Amino acid sequence: MKKLLLILFVAISQITQAQIKEKQPFFIGNIGTTFGINQQFKLSEEGNGPFITPKSILLRAEVGYQLDRRWSGSISIGYDHHFRYSINSIPQFGTIRYNFISRNSSAYFIDASYGRTWRPSESFSNGDYYKLGLGIMSFSSSRWNGLVRLDFHRKKIAQFENGNLDSVSLGIGFSFY
Repeated sequence: MKKLLLILFVAISQITQAQIKEKQPFFIGNIGTTFGINQQFKLSEEGNGPFITPKSILLRAEVGYQLDRRWSGSISIGYDHHFRYSINSIPQFGTIRYNFISRNSSAYFIDASYGRTWRPSESFSNGDYYKLGLGIMSFSSSRWNGLVRLDFHRKKIAQFENGNLDSVSLGIGFSFY
């Protein structure tokens, strides 16, 4: 009886631990935005819009490899448009991700990225790109998983305030293992 319980326990733990696929490639798609205060907002007037408004749109596509339950690496390409400054950029970067809490149904992670932004035309900006992120990935029984993240971005842009465009974004996305 003890042997049967031990085998059953090991089998169940293997099934529940299989949510993070080890030694497998993955794909992540993500859309995010930064928020700012509406400069035209006045508390006493109506019709001047919300107090907090989106200031950018950030699109990302990422291809990577899950090394083990904790570590993964990936390369990404994206498109960023900052409404207020009319700045477009196409960042390409590498990312190292660490799952600091790994559960059966979710993983909490921190990641760091470094790369470059490039421009196919004059309306795009060249420069270095840095990102530090924190997020949660929710696992499902299929190969598709949900993703919510909070990121700090720094884009080195010549002729810009202090040479940097810093922003904090909130993003949602999906992963496919």
